[in-house]
Amino acid sequence: MMDLIKALLPSICVGLLFWYVMRNILRADRREREQIEKFYSEHEVNEITDNAESDVKLTQSNKSDYGKSDHGKGDATRPDG
Repeated sequence: MMDLIKALLPSICVGLLFWYVMRNILRADRREREQIEKFYSEHEVNEITDNAESDVKLTQSNKSDYGKSDHGKGDATRPDG
């Protein structure tokens, strides 16, 4: 019986360690999501777009602009170098 315990003890310890690490990761993720939700509920997204001092400019893109572009079509030429 003692040999069986000695054989299973490393596996049990690794399993407990894995359970403990995963539990802490999931709890940290849950707390982070709660904090993000709290932040966004307190600060509306419209405050960012109305800020005139912001360096970020939000613009809308037209779907027709994508069709006019050569990006991603594979027919653009590369300069020889």
